[in-house]
Amino acid sequence: MLKLIRYTLIVLFLSCPWVFGQSPFADFPIGDGSRVSPDKSFRLNMNDCQPNSECDRRLWLVNNSTRQQKLLMDVVRTVRIGWAPAGSAFFLNDDFASNEASAYLYFPAQNRHLDIGALLDKKFPKDRHFEKNSHHYINGLRWINKDEIIVRRNGHFDRYVPGGNEFAVCYSISTAGKVIRLSETRQENSPCQTE
Repeated sequence: MLKLIRYTLIVLFLSCPWVFGQSPFADFPIGDGSRVSPDKSFRLNMNDCQPNSECDRRLWLVNNSTRQQKLLMDVVRTVRIGWAPAGSAFFLNDDFASNEASAYLYFPAQNRHLDIGALLDKKFPKDRHFEKNSHHYINGLRWINKDEIIVRRNGHFDRYVPGGNEFAVCYSISTAGKVIRLSETRQENSPCQTE
């Protein structure tokens, strides 16, 4: 029995893509990581642009069986995606400005997506610490199972705020759109812990 457990753990360890240096994320326009879904059904491509070039930086979703392409977005600065373990969804972080970032959940086979910021604003409107000259970022951090991600809303104010000018709020968001508030701190880069 002990040998079977040991063998199972080794197989699970070796099946993780980041064990041998491949990141669980894909970064665009540059970077490495898994641009292909874990089930190999979809892949993400970007026009081949050099950093700081003037060419169109468009992110495409390609169906590997039909070869159909769908334009997801024009990339202004950088984008990071993280595939769900089964490949049925991915989160996309759009760092489109130096003081703001948005996040989305995409469901390629269903041709739909959820705006994570809109979900958070609807459920917890007082957590939106955004005003002129403030920095406000929403980012998917990691999948905790096949249907749930950890998201951090964080940033800082460019003025004095009683109690501190930094903030971070952590959430769990399901692929069904259910939002659970996990924690809040006054440290912008506070990690989001899960039990």
